[in-house]
Amino acid sequence: MSSPFRVFVYALVAAVLAAPIAAVEPASTPPVVPLGLDAYLQWEKWPLQRLGVRSYMRSTYDRSGGNQSADASHYLYQEAEDFNVALDELGPGVLYFKRTNHWHGSPWHYEVDGTDHIVQESSTADPLNPVADSVFLPEAPFPNPLTWTWSVTRGADLMWVPIMFEQQLRIAYSRTHYGTGYFILHKLLPGIALSRPLRSWSIQEIPDPAVLDLINRSGTDIAPADTLIQEAGDLSLAAGGTLPVAQIQGPATLRALKFTLPLDRALDLERVRLRITWDGRAQPSVDAPLCLFFGAGTFYNRDGREWLVKAFPVSIRQTADELQLACYFPMPFFREARIELADVPASEAEIGYEIRAEHYDGPSNHVGYFHATYRDHPDPEPGVDLVYLDTREVEGGGDWTGAFVGSSFIFSHHAILGTLEGDPRFFFDESQTPSYGTGTEEWGGGGDYWGGRTMTLPFAGHPVGAPNPDAAHNDRDRIESAYRFLLADLMPFGKRAIIRNEHGALNDSREHYESVVYWYGLPGASLVRTDVLDVGDPADEAAHDYVSPDATAPYRFSSRYEWGPTAVELTAPNRPEANPASYAEFSFHLPAAGEYSLWVHGRAERPFVTSDAFWVQFDGEIGTPAFTAAANGINGLGNWLDGHPGELDYRWSSGMPNAVPQVMRFAEPGTHTLRIQPRHRGHFLDEIRLTPVNAVPLNDQPADALAEAAVAAAAVVLRAEDARTLAGAYRLLDDRGARAGKALYIPSETREVVPVQTKDGRRTDGTSEFTLRIDPDNHGVMLRRTLDYQYPNQRARIWIAAVGEDGNPGDWREAGVWYEAGADTHLYSDPPGELDPTRKTLQTSGRRFRDSEFLIPLELTRGQSAIRVRAEFWPLERSLWPGQEFPHRTTWTELEYQAWSYVMPPDPSANDD
Repeated sequence: MSSPFRVFVYALVAAVLAAPIAAVEPASTPPVVPLGLDAYLQWEKWPLQRLGVRSYMRSTYDRSGGNQSADASHYLYQEAEDFNVALDELGPGVLYFKRTNHWHGSPWHYEVDGTDHIVQESSTADPLNPVADSVFLPEAPFPNPLTWTWSVTRGADLMWVPIMFEQQLRIAYSRTHYGTGYFILHKLLPGIALSRPLRSWSIQEIPDPAVLDLINRSGTDIAPADTLIQEAGDLSLAAGGTLPVAQIQGPATLRALKFTLPLDRALDLERVRLRITWDGRAQPSVDAPLCLFFGAGTFYNRDGREWLVKAFPVSIRQTADELQLACYFPMPFFREARIELADVPASEAEIGYEIRAEHYDGPSNHVGYFHATYRDHPDPEPGVDLVYLDTREVEGGGDWTGAFVGSSFIFSHHAILGTLEGDPRFFFDESQTPSYGTGTEEWGGGGDYWGGRTMTLPFAGHPVGAPNPDAAHNDRDRIESAYRFLLADLMPFGKRAIIRNEHGALNDSREHYESVVYWYGLPGASLVRTDVLDVGDPADEAAHDYVSPDATAPYRFSSRYEWGPTAVELTAPNRPEANPASYAEFSFHLPAAGEYSLWVHGRAERPFVTSDAFWVQFDGEIGTPAFTAAANGINGLGNWLDGHPGELDYRWSSGMPNAVPQVMRFAEPGTHTLRIQPRHRGHFLDEIRLTPVNAVPLNDQPADALAEAAVAAAAVVLRAEDARTLAGAYRLLDDRGARAGKALYIPSETREVVPVQTKDGRRTDGTSEFTLRIDPDNHGVMLRRTLDYQYPNQRARIWIAAVGEDGNPGDWREAGVWYEAGADTHLYSDPPGELDPTRKTLQTSGRRFRDSEFLIPLELTRGQSAIRVRAEFWPLERSLWPGQEFPHRTTWTELEYQAWSYVMPPDPSANDD
């Protein structure tokens, strides 16, 4: 093996590795927050705690929890035919990321503090003839690599240009066809220390070329080269098992971690676990398979590309004889770092490694440890989000303060891309309203499943996976994975982060997922809940001196939060079971040995793609988990709705409509047995055919329906009434639509997965006042309000008064405006044509519970142990669209108020666990 870093670099380093440097101390004030492009230029500050910064992911998701129009075209409201609002936020804040599907929706309106800027891309002018090498327009303020278009991303227009706003930001679409969008923005607590002044963005602003140069260096070694601590060498794999790599004493920050694998052994080593333990903690903070940690679900390189992953913080590069892995996430620690490889298969090979670290001399509570948390999800539960990370459940549990900075994940081991319809849902600091995306491939920077292709960008990518199962070269080629890294658009939290993702459009996929979540965090909290007011509870209102003279009497209602679909169709496991609860069996005579195509005639009961498929087993497979892959494919038989969405007529299919049929090879003629069992429930089946002709059908007709009598005579025809055994839920029914008047029916089965909750509160068109306790050592305070989202565009002026030792409030000072755009009723418009006018539909989700947050200026809370809050309703009269009012008029609703105080994180350097 040859590599530029095969020799130990110890001339200067040996003493540093062996002897500790003076310990660092905690600070009493928060760090300065890198703002705007500084988040890139100061990327070494990735681990910084960001007190006073709240992150939100907003999108055009289907408010009912479904997947209508692939989560496109759901708008807050319309002001004009060419102004359909997808995002409406009050400042101060920064929009750090925006993603749309292709050019759809453009021209886009970026309305910043009242000034409307028109942003387009090359295909906007003639969307029916899109431009292959498209760019954002105007190009100067939206240069690559801060923007990418669909021609590179394989389906999405991506924008990372920071858009600062002081008062208000609105993003609106001029066209609504396929108007998908998700946005990541930060709200900033007024008064926190920022690296540069926050000023309203203008389309005349040109990003600093140094930022572009930095991002364009992705894949190269971007870490400092002259670090004090450097170590390199070769690891023998002869012993296998767990191999120590390095133990480095701190305080220091790991700046580069590299491994070089022999190319001919790379696939054998891809599941080796990288483990890093900080400061002697009881559990490693990094514990993940090498392939996923460095950004790919496998090291299999289907087309021999040089760069399997060419991202900003990690990379995987293939040369003629090596696979080079690199990671540049800054990783601070205070006493020692222990790096090791686990689950190493014994061999005569060697792995090269390089480590570079620099002295850390900042406050110990200004940064967070780096974490890479791996989770395996082999059999997702129907209706339940996959939990990639719950910080309360990892590394000993408890509170953590830090930031979510990315994920690398496998979403299929079978080259199934349909599961990508699942939406990301992230919950921070006990908020019950998630940051909500529009789909899994959107999170990975693509669109329309990347067109089945691979791509790798600095902050998003789909590095591995075949376009479909039939195109896969081998089992590893069926592994589909994606990555997403968050730098400027990272998501801070002060107590807890829950990173969840739907598996499939309705949490209905049974594909095998695996995930690695990258995050920074210190044990302990920087955001603590100090008080709660339950509006509508007489005792609690009295305890908080709640006064609202114009408010309604308390009212009680039942509803839900926006956590996904209310109920799901229950599906069976990913493959046939040995002892299924429901099945039907047939006995049949086969005239000759050989290969037979399988054809099924049936229909779905309801227009849900999770209702129309079943598995087959033959002969000795019955009563065991064995099955023939060629007979079942990946999705079983049926799947009529995949070829004919929404249509409930009887149709022929095999594994999929209008596709090469599934086949079964029989070694002997004579009597055979067939068992069917549901993959999905809720469909009718009236006929199964086995035909010796294997050809793509015309108009969904099996080949034996052609005129050749010999072919027809060789076919086996099984009708519903031929079933000799019906077990469980299978029933034989009369059905006039069936070919012989009868069908086997397996009823659907649903389960409620988003529970109904009951809350009470009040409405007011006037003013509410109340007192809340806060931490006197606070570095800012956030208010959280649970509201009734049935009422649109709720807005109020907020005033704050300090409460003295005598319990009386001082002078009132204005804190800002609290505004929650939209309602549980919204505009849906997805006309069929690119240039078609809006097709307006009023939709109400019925999800009335929402948590909303407000950041109080620091100067109004510093040193105070209690504050008096006044919310003065400020009506905003706005139509859902011109001529169509919202079903309910605007008002101010309040079910609960919470006070959260920002405090300094605990000192991790004093942690002895």
